[in-house]
Amino acid sequence: MSPDTQDARPSENRSSNEDDIRFARAEEEQEPGSLSPDACSVNILNDLEQRLSDTEAKAEEHWNMYLRALADLENFQRRMARDLEFNIRSGKKEIFLKLLAIVDDMERALEADADYESLHRGVEMIMGKLLDALASEGVEPIDALDKPFDPRFHEAVAASNEAGIETETVVEEFRRGYTYCDECLRPTMARVAVPRSD
Repeated sequence: MSPDTQDARPSENRSSNEDDIRFARAEEEQEPGSLSPDACSVNILNDLEQRLSDTEAKAEEHWNMYLRALADLENFQRRMARDLEFNIRSGKKEIFLKLLAIVDDMERALEADADYESLHRGVEMIMGKLLDALASEGVEPIDALDKPFDPRFHEAVAASNEAGIETETVVEEFRRGYTYCDECLRPTMARVAVPRSD
């Protein structure tokens, strides 16, 4: 064997050994079941997408809870406002009923004391002021005389059969009725004419 041949073989052996070592190291570094860099990126991206989806679902749930709570609050506020208005109106009705008793007395005084002009004018003036005060609060007298009978606003305490009418009609007032905010505060006590059946 020539010296040249002997020198070449160790060089070939070294190159082959180095390749084997590199291959073995690569196998050690990439164990079975390990992921490549691309596979790791995909897993991380999937995990982030799942977290984002979960966060969005929670955010939507919290938003819906907020909307429900807001609707409940608005309903509560409306209910409280209605209750407050009802209580105020109920309290006013009690006052108006007391004032109307005074108006009744004055109306009777006007009918009984018509000969005393000064007293009549005084009572008339006071009654006018009272009626104005009531009107400013939404209390108005019911215009019932010669109007068709309406059980919502009229209370029939007497009735008579009469000719010449087509429907039940209020023909006499015994006590004037009043409305409050377009609702009947107290009905007119009246005599009602009923069409005569011939």
